[in-house]
Amino acid sequence: MTETAHQKRGGKPFHSILEPQYDFIRELRQRRKTWQEIADLLLTEKGIRVTFHAPYLFYRRKLKRAAKPHWEDLSVSQPDRSNASASRPQSRSAPLSAAPTFKRPDRSNLNTEEFT
Repeated sequence: MTETAHQKRGGKPFHSILEPQYDFIRELRQRRKTWQEIADLLLTEKGIRVTFHAPYLFYRRKLKRAAKPHWEDLSVSQPDRSNASASRPQSRSAPLSAAPTFKRPDRSNLNTEEFT
């Protein structure tokens, strides 16, 4: 295998430079700062030069990923789904109204000659 082919495989996974600053960005967003103000504060206080769009995309992606559990975490922390439905209480449907009082006609009393 050549050196260039070896370098293309694997390697360290990408981590955002904003990852350690997540709490800082979240705090600024809770203070209602704009994305441009956040980018400026990242430069002045943390020494990270980014456009205003970078913290926006990072924060949105982080919140979206936090809302969905990771597939590896599902196998460890949550119980098997097949048994989970049995432990849940069944939802009850609305009670049926009383059956209408319908009486079947007596065939012996029917006069079928009228219809012919």
